[in-house]
Amino acid sequence: MSDIVSDWFWDIIMNANHNTDRLREILREMDQEHILKFQEQFLDAASVLQDDPFLDYIEESEDGIEDVSYLVVSKGKKYYAEILNNPEKIPSTAEDCEILFGIADEVCIEKFGESTGVY
Repeated sequence: MSDIVSDWFWDIIMNANHNTDRLREILREMDQEHILKFQEQFLDAASVLQDDPFLDYIEESEDGIEDVSYLVVSKGKKYYAEILNNPEKIPSTAEDCEILFGIADEVCIEKFGESTGVY
């Protein structure tokens, strides 16, 4: 599994339990530096899934590919590892699914008046 994504990050994802409101509560307790770190690690984990061999199994546009990668990350470390080891199991779409991406940006704007700037 990717070394750029820490257990700290995966613990937050696990504690959010697929719930955007719960993630928002967790991130509101953090300072700006840690919210940025969370956003960076989310994108680092997702970017791995936006390339071959995963693209062979996703039936989506570029935005849809991002959404599928965000969905996989949102489901946690165990699921993420399962997809890394079995690319054919990646969802073909992220339609009607709870995705945790974007919450860090919302909280950063709410608390500090600016976005994370990490996209």
